[in-house]
Amino acid sequence: MRGEERRDPRELERVKVTVKGTRSNGVSFEEQTESVDLSMLGLSFYLRTPISFRTFLSIEIGESRLLFHIRKAKVLVVRIDTSSPGKQLVGVQFL
Repeated sequence: MRGEERRDPRELERVKVTVKGTRSNGVSFEEQTESVDLSMLGLSFYLRTPISFRTFLSIEIGESRLLFHIRKAKVLVVRIDTSSPGKQLVGVQFL
């Protein structure tokens, strides 16, 4: 996700994130993870659960310096990087 032109600056902040959604096969899931980076428009995190591009997810965000005003949010998956074995880097945008 680095090296791309962005509308918003990303901050490297590790924050606990609970992700809820539906797997690619239609089964619901909940997974605990943490952010890789975040901004006012979205964040990225690793997931072990396979999901699809343009999937809607619900997230709960732990205490954050930048996103102190957001605890729960609906997000849209806008990027998936599957180059790491056993997990995928997921970029989401706040709705």
